[in-house]
Amino acid sequence: EYTRVTTEGGRLSDVLSGYIDPDDGIAPPAAEVPPPVDAKAAKADDDSDDDEAESSDDEEEAESGPDPVIAAQRFGAVSDQMEITRKALKKHGRGNKQAIAELVALAELFMPIKLVPKQFEGLVE
Repeated sequence: EYTRVTTEGGRLSDVLSGYIDPDDGIAPPAAEVPPPVDAKAAKADDDSDDDEAESSDDEEEAESGPDPVIAAQRFGAVSDQMEITRKALKKHGRGNKQAIAELVALAELFMPIKLVPKQFEGLVE
């Protein structure tokens, strides 16, 4: 489906919704307790943070959907690994250690890609 979208045109968001961040499942390190801050200085800092937050919201609205460059890199890597995996399965069979290692490598490349429900349903049916 990715190949169809890139060659015939279409929206990348019809295929995938984003990527899973590998750091999401890891608890953040314990944060150090910040030193006490003067109330007036904190108020001034809060005002400048609001301006920065507003500008970043504008940037996020301008970008919609997954980055096509990153998608091309990830799907290219999956495609390359898929060919390697197919060759290993054909040559050695599914129970061979090398074939299993190639399947694991393929899974590791594919797992971080968040597919839209329509695409996911097509894979599991």
